[in-house]
Amino acid sequence: MRVLHLLPMNKLSGAERVGLLICKHMTGVESFVLTGGEELANVFINEGVEAYPVHFSIKNMLGLTSRLKAFIEEKNIDLIHAHDNLASLAAILTQKRYGLTIKVVSHIHNCYPWLTTGGIIQKIDRWVRPQYDHNIACGKIVFDYYQANATYFKPEKTTILSNAIDLESLESVSTHRVNELKETFNLPSNQTIIGYIGRLSEQKGMIPFIKALPTFKEAFQDCKLLIVGSGEQEDEVKQLVEELGLADLFIFAGFQSDVYPFYQLMDIFFLPSLYEGLPMVLLEAVGSGVPTISMNVGSIEEVIIPEKTGVLIEPNNHNEFVKHLVRFKNDVSLREQVAKNGAEHVQSKFNINEYNRLLKAVYGQIVG
Repeated sequence: MRVLHLLPMNKLSGAERVGLLICKHMTGVESFVLTGGEELANVFINEGVEAYPVHFSIKNMLGLTSRLKAFIEEKNIDLIHAHDNLASLAAILTQKRYGLTIKVVSHIHNCYPWLTTGGIIQKIDRWVRPQYDHNIACGKIVFDYYQANATYFKPEKTTILSNAIDLESLESVSTHRVNELKETFNLPSNQTIIGYIGRLSEQKGMIPFIKALPTFKEAFQDCKLLIVGSGEQEDEVKQLVEELGLADLFIFAGFQSDVYPFYQLMDIFFLPSLYEGLPMVLLEAVGSGVPTISMNVGSIEEVIIPEKTGVLIEPNNHNEFVKHLVRFKNDVSLREQVAKNGAEHVQSKFNINEYNRLLKAVYGQIVG
């Protein structure tokens, strides 16, 4: 079987990491990837996956569907696995425009707010979602959210596959590399390192998190906040940190293509997101044994069992989030317990090999 993955972005973020792990570890399937740029394509190529950059955009849809048709015919593709909405739209329009028999799987990676607020994206989804041959929801709560908010959603054409991680690679991080990063970012050994990995975008809730910090600033004098990532809000985040007099607390590491060593630098991982699917960074942090506090959004509660495998905070209350972050920081015993429980939970439930076994079966059912 030959499967084409569509990944419209040009950075290795959550959905892209899912695609990479599928391509690297699935046996008996020949995988190809079209990405939104050379940077991401090279990540796949360096892992031995055949990948090419293309220009994904609504304005370029005619050219994109033409390019997809040519690639499908050249590589004899049996199935398109489209990650998120733009990729899924491009796949189904290619199928319909050229009357292709190829199957299209749409992978839902988020609890999208536009499902409840409406707008043009929701209208497009209402038209195309029923036409996909199959959907994959990245978690049970993501599935439930779609079913509750989209009357056109077809649960019988949807498989729930909670995201999974490569535990072997996560555990084989070089101590030399970790020590090298400590020196590069001048991380003090006598302070608590509270870390975040991910995009700096509105979805991730970094702005309201920072706005809630000044009230509790004194409680973080023995800490550094290590921020790993970039995005459209990066300049705004840094400016806000300066304006609020918090610059001495923050260390910005920028985008990192290999984030695995950074988990070993962190005493606590935090995720203040406004909405999510099932974040790969959360699975990786908890799986690495990093005590984790997160907003209870998307399918995160599949991973974080409150006060057992981490700390969960109800959505959109960033003051409460920071308050409990202080509590978590100060309760070393709780951190040790949830770190142990969390690592065991992720290692038993979210392994990429089992994930790929189930996904391969889904492919087989769809293609026939």
